[in-house]
Amino acid sequence: MRGAVQSKSQNRKSKMKFAGVPSGRLEFTAVPNVIFSELLPLLDDAAALQVTLRLFYLVSQKKGAPRFVTYDELRADETLMRALAYQPQNLQSGLEKATAHGALLRVETDGAAWYFFNAPEGRKTLEKIARGEWGVKENARAAKPPAMETPNIYKLYEQHIGPLNPLIAEELKEAELDYPPEIILDAFRIAAENNARSWRYVNKILMDWARRNKYEKTRRPATKRRPVVTGKLADVAKPK
Repeated sequence: MRGAVQSKSQNRKSKMKFAGVPSGRLEFTAVPNVIFSELLPLLDDAAALQVTLRLFYLVSQKKGAPRFVTYDELRADETLMRALAYQPQNLQSGLEKATAHGALLRVETDGAAWYFFNAPEGRKTLEKIARGEWGVKENARAAKPPAMETPNIYKLYEQHIGPLNPLIAEELKEAELDYPPEIILDAFRIAAENNARSWRYVNKILMDWARRNKYEKTRRPATKRRPVVTGKLADVAKPK
């Protein structure tokens, strides 16, 4: 029966078509550009993307402070659940992945879950909870985000550059042996920020870090730290 219900909802969704933005006066939701440039490329899961965008909208419609959305609110949201084929497991999976990617912040209290968008207001609220300064719920606590596995170099290439070919795959295999996953991830992010979507550019960043024994984080203001380099370039990266 559940399969039949899901199949019907999927059939209805496949028959629906967006009619386009209507003319006339419309309401708008302001979305920071950083969501499109940095967050969107990370959300490669449809449920995580749908949950994140809907929660951002719901939070933006709230009044007062702090602004958050509960799990029960999301579960009862017709628009979101329709997008998720009315499957609670899709909602749970989307929330977990969006939280792991850093899009959402989660607070647990009295067996309930509250979700904040990862913006200054949400982060300040979590800091107050950690210091015990938020008296709405004395037992409220910020939940640690689930561990998110760093995508491998092949997936990063396909996400940021394009389809693989045997020659590039061999070069990626060698680079994966030479550099830690987090450094490879940041190199791809920097290339994307500079709209330089080529393996040559990414590899140049990695080689430059190894040569100069320098590692710049993609977040600004930039801070510097030493990379943990292994493999064939380990000797190059040794401090002098």
